[in-house]
Amino acid sequence: DIQDNTDWGVLLLFGGGLTLSAVLGSSGASKALVESIVELIRNQNHFVIGLLVATFIVFLTEFTSNTASAALLVPIFISIAEEIGVPAIGLAMIIGIGASCAFMLPVATPPNAIAFGTGLIPQKVMLKAGFWLNIISILFISIIGYYFWGGQ
Repeated sequence: DIQDNTDWGVLLLFGGGLTLSAVLGSSGASKALVESIVELIRNQNHFVIGLLVATFIVFLTEFTSNTASAALLVPIFISIAEEIGVPAIGLAMIIGIGASCAFMLPVATPPNAIAFGTGLIPQKVMLKAGFWLNIISILFISIIGYYFWGGQ
């Protein structure tokens, strides 16, 4: 009975997100992405750095596991923070909070997959509402990160 009533597509979708996160880590693709971001954030105002990092992590977690993304990126961004001369705790905080802000896609988090799996919420509605929630989250996280760094 459970097998007949289970939406296997949603489970496979979520499993695919976990797999993608693992592949990004093991292939070095995530490190290449981060290295390209270093060039964008070097010599920038702390608010701009927070905005770029928050945007990166919030939209990355739409396609990968939020836990895996944070676990993968926090150590990398701590070393990047030291390299570019910004407080590492600020970037770690932005990544930790930003990784929890995945609202657009069913694969982003188990609650998203469950909501989508009911069939009551079309993916188009999730994308539209989630996009604006992501933008609001990015701005909020960036402002908090900026003041966390002392408004430098």
